[in-house]
Amino acid sequence: MAWELVNGTVVTPRDVLERGSLTIDKARIAQVSKSSRKSQDAMQIDVNGMLIFPGLINCHDHLLGTYVPRVGDRRPYLNWLEWDNDLKSSPAYAERQQIDSSDLYLLGGYRHLLCGITRVQDHIPHFVREAFAKNMPIRIISDFAMAHSVTSYALKWGDGIEAEHAKAKEKNIPFITHCSEGFDEETLKSVETLAAKKALSKQTVLIHGIAFSDSDIELLAQNKCNVVWCPVSNLYMFEQTARVKELMDAGVNVCLGTDSPMSGSFSIFEELRTAREFYRYAYGRDIDDRVLVDMLTVNAARAMCLPDAGEIAEGKAADLLLIDGSSANPWASLTHADYADVMLVIADGLPRYGDIAFAPVFEAMSIPYQNILVKGARKIIAGDVLEVQNRIRRAVKFKKELDFLPIEAA
Repeated sequence: MAWELVNGTVVTPRDVLERGSLTIDKARIAQVSKSSRKSQDAMQIDVNGMLIFPGLINCHDHLLGTYVPRVGDRRPYLNWLEWDNDLKSSPAYAERQQIDSSDLYLLGGYRHLLCGITRVQDHIPHFVREAFAKNMPIRIISDFAMAHSVTSYALKWGDGIEAEHAKAKEKNIPFITHCSEGFDEETLKSVETLAAKKALSKQTVLIHGIAFSDSDIELLAQNKCNVVWCPVSNLYMFEQTARVKELMDAGVNVCLGTDSPMSGSFSIFEELRTAREFYRYAYGRDIDDRVLVDMLTVNAARAMCLPDAGEIAEGKAADLLLIDGSSANPWASLTHADYADVMLVIADGLPRYGDIAFAPVFEAMSIPYQNILVKGARKIIAGDVLEVQNRIRRAVKFKKELDFLPIEAA
């Protein structure tokens, strides 16, 4: 069924179409118009000036790690392995192990849906993800080549850096790996190692990069590489994060990722807030809100090799985020948003979550939903998130509170 959002503020990568409209036909954007128009063939939804963005893309998470509290008794760490050893010996990890992996994936999906994320990159071997990533409320990016990281103690994910990067180039999919996540000798040489293995290209996506040197940044720029910035996780584990301004100034494509809540942010809202605060502290100026929005939209689509995502245009995927905010600076409205500001999230052309005012839309499309409170705001959500929450509590045998899923029954 085709349907239209009318009287909205449509935010394309560089333009703002006030009182604009867009038509959704199946899972695609069929038309974008600079004015709201009448149609007899499609259901029309007047969104009354709400800001319409492309659905956000989170370029780094570990969905099996969707749990709290954060672990890090010996911070700052030398490298990821030291943190992982602490994680595996922590009470939180033992508690998490009691939960079915499919429910951890669902927790991750709902965690992101509440914030307007419609696609996420789950960094884990394909056979693990494919076993659990079914019936998710958002899309999990599936087409990529990978390595865990670029050291001798890396987990044995994939077929090796050279083979995985060659696969990425052949299929035009991203080659994704943790890189320069720490300060031991091997980690400091991660970019040099990738260069020696001829694994730097426009397909290369490097996660974290907290120890990039000037020469590393130059190599990444020369080879049109991509970097995923995870400031919350980096600052928590290492008390440092990527030299993001230097990367952007050099022309490196920079995206944002949350990492898992066991080291990273509870929400993309926290990630954006921390990114702004770090940039102001490190560089003595404010980062442009448009730059941050690009990191979650057009930059992310470029890094993940997703030609149908990251912007609002005819023929693109109908993954959309509607928020309450000002058309005078819609980008700032998004980067300063919180849970209550999310009015509607559309994934694959269907409403998945939103304000109670959109209940008639769900009903017209025969989409079952639950009434929930999200930090006190009345919302509705497709699926049965309350039962997922209850299963978690039954598994751990107490009323577990999950800061990244601030919901209760309405």
